[in-house]
Amino acid sequence: MNNDLNNFINYVEQFIKHEKENNSDIQFLNSSHAKLIAQIINNYNLHSNTNSSVNNPIMIFLGAPTGAGKDILVRKIMFENKDLPFVVLNMDIFRYYHNEISHNTEFISDKDFAKKTNQTSYELYYIIQKIILEKYPFTNIIITGTIRDLEWVKSIIKSYRNNKLSNYTISLVTLAVPIKESAFSIYERYLTLVDARDSSNTPLRYTGLEYHNDTIKEFIQNIEYFENDLKNNPESSLVDSIKVYCRNSDIANVHENNLIFDSSNSNNSENASNKTNAIMTSDQEISKNRVNRLIDIIHSNRDYLEKQGLYETIIFELKNIIPNINL
Repeated sequence: MNNDLNNFINYVEQFIKHEKENNSDIQFLNSSHAKLIAQIINNYNLHSNTNSSVNNPIMIFLGAPTGAGKDILVRKIMFENKDLPFVVLNMDIFRYYHNEISHNTEFISDKDFAKKTNQTSYELYYIIQKIILEKYPFTNIIITGTIRDLEWVKSIIKSYRNNKLSNYTISLVTLAVPIKESAFSIYERYLTLVDARDSSNTPLRYTGLEYHNDTIKEFIQNIEYFENDLKNNPESSLVDSIKVYCRNSDIANVHENNLIFDSSNSNNSENASNKTNAIMTSDQEISKNRVNRLIDIIHSNRDYLEKQGLYETIIFELKNIIPNINL
């Protein structure tokens, strides 16, 4: 291990100690995790450039309900900004370090995976984000989330807004998807993982309909909050711009122009919340091919789903989304 990494590990160790003393939300992380965190950050290949002449970095909070397709939109943004390297912070990435952080080797079922890993993934995200902001203040950042917890999103954005050294340009980017589509997609995502799983006991990420519905309850209202703030306080607003994308007709096609609202465009006669609401409340049919594919996966993986205690749950919830589905 080189001296630079050793020095960085020592820095992270002291950083964790300080945060643990001053932040009661840190329950699991301690200085013994410094090497892991240092290695995660080191893999981003960041540079500690504090030259104020450097162009202002960009911070994007990308918010959308679960199942909307945030990861695809992240890839699109990165594809369209190839000259701007981004670090992507998504708490779901950190869930798989749960046992290493909690020192708990218990078996976690798919249906309990998200709930049981929430705290450790949050702590990893929190420490990593703070270290990058302090140690590498000119890093372009994309943070993804559901905007379910408005105060949490505001606190993240404020931490970048208050960093006077780097003077971040901050954008709220949202993805508008019909509610039926995003609900169906959570099962499509999970069952695709089930069908492609290997023989390991690594839990798969399952999200239920209740959680999906919870992420859309105040989604429009929270977008409206940032929109009103931008409109009424242009000199001191939390974000500098708001963009709304819709779901691509081909979800994996990063070339498709699916930007439907940009607050920096003076020709806009509509607003972000109205645009988003119109799409989310639209009635979009799920294609028969996608439905039939999911039915085939459910039947061919019935034993696994029953062991996970999810077979009956998935059938019941899919019937709530598509009443005439033949399961």
